[in-house]
Amino acid sequence: MKKKYLVISLFLLLVSIGSAQTYKNVRALQDGLSISVQYDMSGDLFKGDEVALTYSIDAGETYSYIKDAEGDLGDNVLPGKKNEINWLLIDKDFIVGKVISFRIVTIPDMMSYVDGGQYTRVNTNAKKNQNSEHTVMLGSYLIDKTEVTQREYRHIMGKYASDYTGCMECPVENVSWFDAMDYAKKIGKRLPTEAEWEYAARGGSYRKNFKAYAGSNKIDEVAWFLANTDSKQPVAKKRPNELGLYDMSGNVWEWCADWYHDDYFQIANKSNPKGPDYGTEKVVRGGSWFSNDVFCNVTRRYKLKPDYRDTNFGFRCVKDL
Repeated sequence: MKKKYLVISLFLLLVSIGSAQTYKNVRALQDGLSISVQYDMSGDLFKGDEVALTYSIDAGETYSYIKDAEGDLGDNVLPGKKNEINWLLIDKDFIVGKVISFRIVTIPDMMSYVDGGQYTRVNTNAKKNQNSEHTVMLGSYLIDKTEVTQREYRHIMGKYASDYTGCMECPVENVSWFDAMDYAKKIGKRLPTEAEWEYAARGGSYRKNFKAYAGSNKIDEVAWFLANTDSKQPVAKKRPNELGLYDMSGNVWEWCADWYHDDYFQIANKSNPKGPDYGTEKVVRGGSWFSNDVFCNVTRRYKLKPDYRDTNFGFRCVKDL
């Protein structure tokens, strides 16, 4: 039976978002199942940065990264006029009849684009011996592929923050929540919310059926933890998860922006939750080299005073779009 393709209702809401780049005169043309997007770009890409095209079919609530487009994309795009991107809509029935919005973004070096979407958060309350769950909706954001390293922290903050020497590519540790917040602010980023952290650790919209750790159900494949190391290790030596993120399980615990609350899963906002308005302890996630395997599970929650420092607590950053 010959497959039929329906004409797509295409509304081009074209938004450009950059860092050192400016995208102007963005325009698009649909020819059957082919879409051509042209744009003018000013400003050179920094080394490792990439130009990407994203789309939305829910009126801009969430945007998804387009992996199979061709043309002036990636890390070799030069500034100039009439750069062009081509996207074929063959075998994309989920778009048929939808209103499509596009935006061009710059993805900074060593960051991953996280498609907006939803997932179900599950919380186990050991005291009450019961589980609770609810669905969370998140917008798109960028997240560091690795934990912030000693080298990166030293470069920005002008000082070391580690009990271990001789490993500049190891994650920085001995940093409080306040230290992490200061670093993130200096580079135009922020700490992830607990929901953003867990969604990214699970692989975002590309997640597979990994219920235990970030990128695998076998902890040794993705994590440094108590059974396979006696100290922190250089970042990105284990296998990444579906988003290309390393060490979301193990190596060092990672500070999140949220205040901790035992019953947060009952009181949380369902759309882009930012945690309780107040508290005494901050959320940390992911486990560390000094943790047993159960603490490296992507659903495991832990809490600490925001001024706490130790040799197995670090962080990674996110950036808004």
